[in-house]
Amino acid sequence: MDGFELEQEEIKRNKAIRGFIIRSLVKGYNYTALTRQIAGALYASGMIISPDISKHIDYLVDAGYVEITGEKVKVYRTYKDDAILKLTKEGVDLAEGTTEDPGVDI
Repeated sequence: MDGFELEQEEIKRNKAIRGFIIRSLVKGYNYTALTRQIAGALYASGMIISPDISKHIDYLVDAGYVEITGEKVKVYRTYKDDAILKLTKEGVDLAEGTTEDPGVDI
């Protein structure tokens, strides 16, 4: 594979991981889940090799689809602090197909 193909694979994987996070939150109690639960499920499925999913959470938080509940936890510390993620109204709309985001593969 050349550099372009590797970059395209990375983009596809990032979109899939973000979609997995959204779908996991839809299944959670009141649209919530612990960061470690999501990271563990991603790891078990072979989608990630490191439990650090902060860049994916950061994308979803910045887009307004997910919020970090409870105490103010920095995105880069969400895994370490075992933050609770909650789907926002916009995130529910994305999950239900009311809105679309080319950066999230639902």
